[in-house]
Amino acid sequence: MTRSEARHLLHLVVVSVLAVASAARAEDPAAVTSTTRWYDRLEVHGLVDTSYGANLDQPQSAPNALRAFDAANGFQLVFAKLTAQAAPAPVGFRLDLGVGTTASVLSGKPVGGSSVGDAVVEQGFVSFKLPRDIVIDAGRFVTNAGAEVIEAKDDWLYSRSILFNYAIPFTHTGARVTVPVPGAEGLSLMGSILNGWDNPPGKVGSKKAGHLGVSYAGPSSTVATVNVIYGYVNQDAVDPRLLLDAVLGRAFGPLSVNVNGDWAREGGRAYEGVALMARFAFLADRLRVSARGEILRDRDGLALTVAGADYLEGTLGVSLPIGSSAEVRLEGRHDHSSPRTFRGGASGDQTTVQAAALAWF
Repeated sequence: MTRSEARHLLHLVVVSVLAVASAARAEDPAAVTSTTRWYDRLEVHGLVDTSYGANLDQPQSAPNALRAFDAANGFQLVFAKLTAQAAPAPVGFRLDLGVGTTASVLSGKPVGGSSVGDAVVEQGFVSFKLPRDIVIDAGRFVTNAGAEVIEAKDDWLYSRSILFNYAIPFTHTGARVTVPVPGAEGLSLMGSILNGWDNPPGKVGSKKAGHLGVSYAGPSSTVATVNVIYGYVNQDAVDPRLLLDAVLGRAFGPLSVNVNGDWAREGGRAYEGVALMARFAFLADRLRVSARGEILRDRDGLALTVAGADYLEGTLGVSLPIGSSAEVRLEGRHDHSSPRTFRGGASGDQTTVQAAALAWF
């Protein structure tokens, strides 16, 4: 994609947002007016995520390679967060505040250098609901790319994939518009203008990124998303990056499967990867067994800085739900890299085990 095409992409996003706002003003004002009091719409949620991890191939004081949110071993307060939100009617908001090692990662601390006392605003944005259920968000929000999310309780496995850690953004700061497609239930379009990738948060300047996406949610837990992000990762980037991200998932009774693919190119360098995940629910969903296999080919060192590298991992996990708001997990994972990445370049393999306890409301 040329610079001219990039400017055209950003122009289309801007025009889309302005067109949506114009259409809203043309509607009857009563259509976007609500008599609902704001505190009747207010929701407060909480999460506590704790874990114990061990690396079988190196001293426990050294961070686990290829990890972001679970790089540290031993007992960890991974994430303790509070969420306050109000659905837009016509104005709403969402605020996610958290502490723990995950907060350190989202704040840009070095892998393994996290502290329990670190705090972060994971998300903080204002929402405006327009006619036809069109929603505009402005502020900081999690990315729409990827098959996994920052909160482990909403993922099938406790550790995140290599693709989630290194191939896509975690969060963005900017503005986005979500438009349901009329007559197509579950189908929606999204467009955004962003400062870049908040991995970690950086200085703000004239360099921006644009995002276009399409999402579908249907029967049998069917999900399909395609995201295109083009622009500068941060203000220090010399060339814009093009990221193509796709996710497809479906449930077949107690079996759920999910596949995620990513491809990116920046200044003549590129990476590509694919992850396949599956989960099977036993005993009327009292026991869940999940597995994941993936590969990230980073031949130019764009994703992890080491040129000519292939990264693979296989993970097997067991989770025991406790009621509807708590869970205990046990997980084993093996990572392989070529050339050698682990133990300071002395090994191409790494094996870790983790146990986690999560509770939320």
